[in-house]
Amino acid sequence: MVKFNWNDYEFKVIQYGRGVYNENMSGHSHAANSYELHYILGGKGTLVTDTNSFEVKKGDLFVTGPFAYHQQNTDKSDPLEEVHVYLQTSGKKTNNALASAFLNSSFFFSHQPSFAPLFENILFEKSKKQIGYESVVAADLQIILTKISRLYLPETLNVPLDSDNLNDKRFLIIENAFMSHPQELTIAKLSVMIGLCERQTQRLLKKYYGKTFTEKQKEAISFQK
Repeated sequence: MVKFNWNDYEFKVIQYGRGVYNENMSGHSHAANSYELHYILGGKGTLVTDTNSFEVKKGDLFVTGPFAYHQQNTDKSDPLEEVHVYLQTSGKKTNNALASAFLNSSFFFSHQPSFAPLFENILFEKSKKQIGYESVVAADLQIILTKISRLYLPETLNVPLDSDNLNDKRFLIIENAFMSHPQELTIAKLSVMIGLCERQTQRLLKKYYGKTFTEKQKEAISFQK
C-alpha cells in the first residue's frame, strides 16, 4: 500500500489504476475522510452530481470527497477512460492553507490537461513496480494535491505578497463574503476563500473585528433586514 504525508496529514492510497467504462458507473458517494481523484485520459461522457451535470472529455479532472454523490455515464461509442486514485486521510487540523483548502472541499471539477504527465507516470510506475515505485507514486500524488489545492484558493493568495498586502486582500474577501450571502456562509467556506484553516480564521475575526464567526454572521444578517 502506498502511504505518504502531505502538510501534516497521512494519506493512504486504497486503490488506483486505469479504467475504461463500457457501461455507466452507478451513482455513489464516499465515506468520511475519503477522496477520489479522477483524471480523464480519453473518451466522452457525463458526470452527474446531486446538484449539477458536466460533459466530460479528455483532460478533465474532478475530485469527489466525503459524501459527494456522483454518477458517471459513458458514451458507448467513445467510452470514458480515466485514472482513478482513491485516498483516505487522517490527522488533526493544521494551520496549512493548502491542506485546509483540499480537505474542506467535497467536490471539484476543472479542465486540466497539464496534469496528464503526473497521472500517466503513476500508471507507469504501478505497471512496472520497480524498486522504490511507491515513493515515486507518493511524490507524484503530493504534487497533484498541491496543484489541486492551489486551484481552490483565490488567485490573490497564489502569488507572493508581503504580509500587510496579504491581510488587506483577506479583509476585502471577508467583508465581501459577509455582505453578499451571509446566511449561506460557513466558517469552512470562508477559511477556504482566504487560505487559512478554521482556527486561524476565527483568530483573525476576533483580533480585527472583535467577534467570532457566528457573531459576525448574525450582525451581517441583521444589517440586511
